[in-house]
Amino acid sequence: MRVLRGIFDFYLDASIHVALAAWCLIRISTHTLNIPPDIHLEIFLFLSTIAAYNFIKYGVEAEKYFWVSNVYHKRIQLFSFLCLGVAIYHGFFLTSIVYGGLAGIALLVILYAIPVLPRSSKLRNWGIVKIGIVGLVWTITTVLLPVLQQGMPVSWDVLLEGIQRFLFVIVWILPFEIRDLRSDSPDLQTLPQRVGIRNTKTIGIVLIVLYMAITGFKDDIAFQAEIVKLTIALILLVLLELSQREQPKYFSSFVVEAIPLLWYGGILVLEAFYS
Repeated sequence: MRVLRGIFDFYLDASIHVALAAWCLIRISTHTLNIPPDIHLEIFLFLSTIAAYNFIKYGVEAEKYFWVSNVYHKRIQLFSFLCLGVAIYHGFFLTSIVYGGLAGIALLVILYAIPVLPRSSKLRNWGIVKIGIVGLVWTITTVLLPVLQQGMPVSWDVLLEGIQRFLFVIVWILPFEIRDLRSDSPDLQTLPQRVGIRNTKTIGIVLIVLYMAITGFKDDIAFQAEIVKLTIALILLVLLELSQREQPKYFSSFVVEAIPLLWYGGILVLEAFYS
């Protein structure tokens, strides 16, 4: 049991779970937008997500990232470098326009994690701005890049799917924001710090309603996929309602973060049922 618990904790701590969530969102985009998946892009984004998230969590200062004394963190560091090495290989198969999108993501990640100027603050410490940056990065990664890799235009439906993904990620982040009230400095002025837990949940409900309403403006609506999307939105709202300052250890880091896995799994099940 202890060994299994250790493997599970490493799965979470090494950002494998969040990278799997990113991969599922990419697959959801390719399914919804009827574009072929690209294995090189998917592997690149999956592995680079692991490396990027671990850098943000454990090594936002270079000396801490390259000189690690904690044995457990050394293992995560080694794992991250291995993932980055394999990601770079698959990066050679990406299109030039995708490189431009990746450059934009890299810039946002750097601004998010590292103070650019002396005595300046990282964007992750700018409260509400942080949520917008995270939402934008996830939207570019999981919606825009798969479209660009296939050389497709950013159509009306792609634009609306991107807006929906941005809103989804914002609401998806809120349980983490509520949890982090325990440790966040009051100076951060996060959304729950500014408006309180109850109002944060109300904002989440409004954003989810807007998220679902956007579907009606699409030119091509896949009704089976939209049924799953509605179900996932309702599950997300339930989890948001259950979110409190004091949460069980794995509530946000595993259960909430697993929503994209459940979403993509629902699409596969429904697709198999109707095939």
